[in-house]
Amino acid sequence: MIDSQEWEEVKRQLPFGTRTQASVVRHSGFGFFVQLAAFPDVTAVVDGISYLPDGQMARRTEWPKVGELIEGVVVDHVEHNHEIKLRVEPT
Repeated sequence: MIDSQEWEEVKRQLPFGTRTQASVVRHSGFGFFVQLAAFPDVTAVVDGISYLPDGQMARRTEWPKVGELIEGVVVDHVEHNHEIKLRVEPT
């Protein structure tokens, strides 16, 4: 986990509504974890219900594969574990 000073910088550079690129690193039961291009040490996650590439929630079998590049919108800064939450929506 990053320290508090680094976390404040991440939030400053990635405010809510910011579009950012990330690569998928692993799937979980609720969504998938991604590595942010700009902040590789920050944990970022896309909840399955927030993966809407066509405007509708995608089935788990339609989630991007590990290693795939996605573009998401920052929708939350989770303070207790310094995590970024992203939503993927049509561009």
